[in-house]
Amino acid sequence: MTLEILCTVPLTPEQAGRIEAEVPEGRLRLLPGRVPQEELDEAFAVADVAFLFGRELTPGRLAAARRLRWIQCAYAGVDAMLAAVPELRQHPVVLTNARGMHAATIADHVFMLMLAWARNLPGYLDQQRRRQWKRLPTRELAGETLAVVGLGAIGREVARRAGAFGMRVLACRRHPVPEEGIDQVVGPGDLPRILAPAQWVVVSAALTPETRHLIGREQLAVMRPDAFLINIARGAVVDEQALIEALRRRQIAGAGLDVFAEEPLPPDHPLWELDNVLITPHNAGAMRDYTGAALELFLENLRRFLRGEPLRNVVDKERGY
Repeated sequence: MTLEILCTVPLTPEQAGRIEAEVPEGRLRLLPGRVPQEELDEAFAVADVAFLFGRELTPGRLAAARRLRWIQCAYAGVDAMLAAVPELRQHPVVLTNARGMHAATIADHVFMLMLAWARNLPGYLDQQRRRQWKRLPTRELAGETLAVVGLGAIGREVARRAGAFGMRVLACRRHPVPEEGIDQVVGPGDLPRILAPAQWVVVSAALTPETRHLIGREQLAVMRPDAFLINIARGAVVDEQALIEALRRRQIAGAGLDVFAEEPLPPDHPLWELDNVLITPHNAGAMRDYTGAALELFLENLRRFLRGEPLRNVVDKERGY
């Protein structure tokens, strides 16, 4: 039987040719961008493998996909896909994601936000607009404490870079086992122990039912008044209303936010009005060649799939990551 591969990721002819070269007896159906829904329905119904971003999958398409054995998601986060298609959790199809692919670029983004606050870049940009020459208070990252909430590939890369900056690193993960280069690792129940001493808190945990609003009023209340919260995970990992209240009261010093409960962030959202918030439009994972990196991961897994070997980045669909 011909191996049917459905791809909704926009590939160049050369990139598509690389997939076809791996499966000369297969058929690759490229359906990127806006295509008739019936065409997508038909493609899912006969697909053995799907390489997609996730939003294309629906309960109806999953139910009709009698041959589907493996889905490669081009994103790291699969929470939206699992929420839109809850039947996927019990379905036998193997789901893999792109975790780890963005670790370096997201860590760059984290330190952009941290350094912007540490060196008072927002204040200097404001002064530049007003042509004002005045030295503002700044601080060094060296010697300060960073708490990493979520110690996957991204959290580990942030921690590694923090070590290069001379920071003390604490972390929280589901299973609190020691990690090289990290001073203390705790479980979710002990989260306040690493929040209380930290000048910087980076949220990099996957969004699951257990991590929704993991950072709420109670957690914000134990943070230092000179602490900054950086969220590059998912908006719902942080209780947004509680964060707004803490920022308004200067309970914490500020925040750098790349993700939000509602995206795009509505123009009338109160976060836009706060002078102690830096906002970026969910682009921490932007890369020079995102599609190319996702394709390399897919090709490696495709070779494993064809040889009957374990795939990289298999998602535990019950846990959600």
